[in-house]
Parts: sequence; C-alpha cells; structure tokens
Amino acid sequence: MNISIVITTKDRPQYLERAINSVLKNSMLPSDIIIVNDGGKSVEKDSLPKFHNYKIINNKVSLGGNKARNQGVLTSTGSLIYFLDDDDAYTEDTISSKYYVFKENEDVGLVYTGVQFVLSNDLTRVKRVKNVSSDSVSFKDLLANGNVIGPTSCAAVRKSTFISAGMFDEKLSAMQDYELWIRMAKCSNVMHDSGINLIYTIHLSGLQVSSKYKKYIESANYIAKKFKKELLGFGVRNKFWSAVYFRVALSASQVSAFCKIKYALLSFLYRPNFKALTIFLPTSILKKIKPFV
Repeated sequence: MNISIVITTKDRPQYLERAINSVLKNSMLPSDIIIVNDGGKSVEKDSLPKFHNYKIINNKVSLGGNKARNQGVLTSTGSLIYFLDDDDAYTEDTISSKYYVFKENEDVGLVYTGVQFVLSNDLTRVKRVKNVSSDSVSFKDLLANGNVIGPTSCAAVRKSTFISAGMFDEKLSAMQDYELWIRMAKCSNVMHDSGINLIYTIHLSGLQVSSKYKKYIESANYIAKKFKKELLGFGVRNKFWSAVYFRVALSASQVSAFCKIKYALLSFLYRPNFKALTIFLPTSILKKIKPFV
C-alpha cells in the first residue's frame, strides 16, 4: 500500500516548511507529497525541504479547503491518503502507526489519532492532549456524539473508500471533516492508532474557522437535513443537536458571553449533561480547561 500526504496551504511558508519537515522525520515515508496551494503566492519545489516526489497544485484563486483536499486526493498515487493542514504537524510515528492499522484491518476505511494542542506563539509546548475515544467509532456514534474523531489532520483514509463515500462535500463552509467522517463510517469501519500523533496549532489571532460559530450552525442544519432519516431512525436527533450547540457555545465564547450562554443552555436542554454546564464557567477559566477557546 502506497502512501500519499495531502497538505493544503495558503501564504504560510514557515508553517508549510514545519509541516513538511514533520512528515520527513517519520521512519516510514510517503510515495508522494501533494501540496495544494489554494490561492496564495505560488509555491515552488525549490523553496521546499528536499524530497524526491512533490506534486504541487497552485490554484490561482481560492477554491476552499474542501475542493483543495479533493484536488489533492485525485492527484495522489497512494492507496492511503494522509491529510495535513499547513499549520499542523505530525509526530515521528504518525505515518507508521496508521499504516499498520490499515494493513491489519482491510475493512477499515479511516484511521485517526489523538491530538496534542500547541499555541501559535509557542509551537513546542503542549497545552493540552486529546486522547482517542473508544476502540472503534460507528456511524451512529458520530451522529449522536459529534466529531469524536477530530480535525482533518488527525485522519488518514483508504482512497477507494474516500472516493466511494463521496469525498469532501464542497458545499460546506464548516464541519466538513465531521460530515465526511459520518459518511465514511457509514460505508466502512473506523479505528484509531492508539497514539497521540497529531500536533494541532491553536492560533491566538483566532483565525481558525472554529471561531466563526455562525458557520457551525449553518453547516449543522445542512448536515441534519442530509441525515434526517438516520437521526430519527437511531433516535439520536436531540443528542446530535446537543453536541452541535456545545461546540457552537465553545466557539461563541470568544466573541459573545450572551451567545455562549444561549448555546450552552440549548445544549443542556437537548441533552441534560454535566459537560454542557461547564460552558457556564467564565471564559478565562474555560481557556485553562480547553485552550482552544
């Protein structure tokens, strides 16, 4: 099984170099690295760390992360696709740990890992760790409990399964990773690598889409309509919205105390649980618990 790494980037050359170097420090190297530059200043091979097989796509205008990742996958030669955003990084075991899960489990279409969170002003200090969840994640689990897998960079997929599932939905402006995980879990098994092999960067400037809570609501409505039958059939509609509103409350806490409380209350009303109540803590304390807030 050949491995391809798909890295999306736009005008962050220092982060891109860090991301590529983290790939090259792995004991198991990919067959190719696809760089999808989505509307930024042209990326040239000579400016990148030395590697034998880059494939560079320079989009003249930004097509969005979903389209960019789909471009990268369709350009790749590997049967296993590892995703990486330019501001994230792998550990030295990222590639091999996922590879062996795929090798030993032919029915697995997606393998994910745990996450180490770092801040953009101190990329070497881990602020918080998110361990992997249960041994396997089902279609129903994802609908009921939200994105328990994690961000795009924490996952690798079997290319054939990714394509048969429909690839990234290019209509979504947020939650595109979560929505893809749902579809992939519907047509294949999902497992983790038992590790914490993604280094995820939290930007202090708040530039991440996760801070734009209104897009979460729009995307959640789209996903709820798409999987309306399954949400009702599994009896998990309220759990779905509780998880969505919890995430919206976290994101809104950066910009509006009123919105934070509003969506935390909605999360609790849809599914009474202690987790939702933690959002009522002052944002200054919440940041110590969840530094991405």
